[in-house]
Amino acid sequence: SIFSVSPIKHQEWGDFRAVLVPARYHAAMLVFVGLICATNLSAAASEWRCGNGSIEAMEAAETERGEILDALHLSIDAVDVFTPNGATDGPFRLADVAFVPGYEHQAKARLQELSRQKVLVTVASGRPDFLGRRPARIESFVDGDWRKVLLAEGLAMLVPDDGPEIDSLINVEDAAIRGKLGLWSELGPDASFYFVANGSGQNAIPTASDAVGRFAVIDGSIKSIEHQEWRSYLNFGANWREDFTIALDASMRDAFAQGEDFQNVLKGWIGQKVRVRGVIENRGGPYIALRDPTWLCLAQ
Repeated sequence: SIFSVSPIKHQEWGDFRAVLVPARYHAAMLVFVGLICATNLSAAASEWRCGNGSIEAMEAAETERGEILDALHLSIDAVDVFTPNGATDGPFRLADVAFVPGYEHQAKARLQELSRQKVLVTVASGRPDFLGRRPARIESFVDGDWRKVLLAEGLAMLVPDDGPEIDSLINVEDAAIRGKLGLWSELGPDASFYFVANGSGQNAIPTASDAVGRFAVIDGSIKSIEHQEWRSYLNFGANWREDFTIALDASMRDAFAQGEDFQNVLKGWIGQKVRVRGVIENRGGPYIALRDPTWLCLAQ
């Protein structure tokens, strides 16, 4: 789990509640959320595509959305733990986002505001995480998708783990990064969550070398790719022994290739801007071993 090796941690306890709307309102709510998404994307400087981006993968994820829960009250035990009252299902957490130290209190206050509205909860996966929580999407009529509200205000970080909506979520997060909102306002190397692969003396943004040992979001352009039998290396500088590198094991590169020749697919990435997230290791230079295909995105 990323939570055991990064500064992202379990949050303080809360006591606010949320109410679910009946399932018959689901279609109307999805239209409303779609309008919010379109508004957010129109403000983005560029769009991102995460993971393999295949229609088949998106359709498979949509099929596994899980059940819609209605007429259910949630007790918000923590900013990332929602327990249903009078039911055996749960506990739940918001899918695809994580909370970071220093901003959990603001996130809790924002969730308290959101919890005054009636909401729709869609269980994203029947598979619980290491704390027994199932990821869920929570949407309200007024504010829409809670994940997008938190990401747009810089009160949570995108850590994809489920669903076909990752491309829309990262574009919401991207606007917060560019606007230096919330957790993205931290620019010092010891406090920042956003870094560039390799910097110059004129660049005020800290580089991947400053993020070793931490969970971080990294932007950079791929300079070269080296293939070995069981692993491929995406290099972001002329000297791979010192510059930032992303490692794709055989399962990761096959996921991106989607049955095609992985060398041809990855060759098209050279020169492209990439955004990746994960724990930064020091292996001669800063290094990420990619954990999930959706944790790597290409700028469109």
